[in-house]
Amino acid sequence: MQNWDVRIEDNTVVVELPENIKLDQQTGEKINQQFFVATGQTHVESVLTLLRVEEPLSSGLFEEVKRGANKAAADGATRWAIYVQEKIKGMAFESNIEGLETKVFENEQRARDWVY
Repeated sequence: MQNWDVRIEDNTVVVELPENIKLDQQTGEKINQQFFVATGQTHVESVLTLLRVEEPLSSGLFEEVKRGANKAAADGATRWAIYVQEKIKGMAFESNIEGLETKVFENEQRARDWVY
């Protein structure tokens, strides 16, 4: 059963990953299938990821995240805000994502304010 969500809110693709999700490359591929459809919408300008997970990201999943970021940038998105409960879990995104202005936040409202 799918316990994550990909949706569009106000020209922003929102990816919400709950605490109990199993994050691996297979899950990342499934998320990207929906993510690619969403970023392909002509009015999408940014991405907001709500990363509520406890466990660190696997290397396979991180590769899927980079693939998603590249597609979002190619589709015209310019910003990507990532909310994490502990900033250390999101630091790799800021240094490894190219093509999008990427910022990691420990406060969900600040992430939303920056990206919208």
